[in-house]
Amino acid sequence: MQKLELFDETFDPDRTEAYELSIQVSLNGFSFCIKDLSRNFFIGLGSRPFEKTTVTPDDWSHQVSAMVNAYTWLTKPFKRVIFSFESEVFTLIPEAVFAPEKAKILLAMAAPLNDLDEVRFNKMPNSIYSVFSIPSLLVTSWLRVQPKSKIVAYCDSALHYHSLNANIHNENSITISFADGFAIAIASKEKQLKQCTSVKVENAEDIAYHAMNISKTLGNSPSTTSIQLVGHFKMHDELQTILNRYFAKVITLSTAEQSHFSYLISKHKKRFANLFNQSLCA
Repeated sequence: MQKLELFDETFDPDRTEAYELSIQVSLNGFSFCIKDLSRNFFIGLGSRPFEKTTVTPDDWSHQVSAMVNAYTWLTKPFKRVIFSFESEVFTLIPEAVFAPEKAKILLAMAAPLNDLDEVRFNKMPNSIYSVFSIPSLLVTSWLRVQPKSKIVAYCDSALHYHSLNANIHNENSITISFADGFAIAIASKEKQLKQCTSVKVENAEDIAYHAMNISKTLGNSPSTTSIQLVGHFKMHDELQTILNRYFAKVITLSTAEQSHFSYLISKHKKRFANLFNQSLCA
């Protein structure tokens, strides 16, 4: 993670009550974006590595304090705050069979849980619940800074973005949203969500294999399936070339078209797509 700080000239730290703040935290650092809700306009973007590249659970309080010390305006009141932790530990449960008291049991069946994590869930489109884990000390420390924050799963923004596109285009589709070392793969048959999973990201061939396997599992022909690539992947051109051999359409997307960006930030839409799309979780 590289340090980046971009603020539009209209950003005013004394007007935060008119802004939406989205924050994503990983083991290596954190990133944020600021949206002026009155104009539907992104005016701030930043990323900052932690002093320690790998943090232990006991370090989260210190890391959050470091975040606030770096940007003191983080403590000011915002119109809304959306917070997530970069993690592959999540599962989706249909609303018809979801029971809040069994959320932890259901998640443990899908992925290994850390004893110092807490399990949370959010209602999503298509009548499903997103169930996920997040370091408890991270959440506790952050909520002291912004008590009204909405805590979301890292996959939630990709799910919202995929559903938005699926509702517009009535076709078989797969969205691949890239993170650090993994990707969120989401598949729909026509407008119905069929699968959402995390896949390891090592090379273009592996991702193409996962896309083919997902399509085959759902009974979708690649020749009638579109692929949406969201976010930054260092072998993007190679991946697109491979996918174009098999799938009906392969396009690179970034953010919801309803949002607008400062000229300073616009060129970073692709790299920070998942962060910007976190606004869809509000």
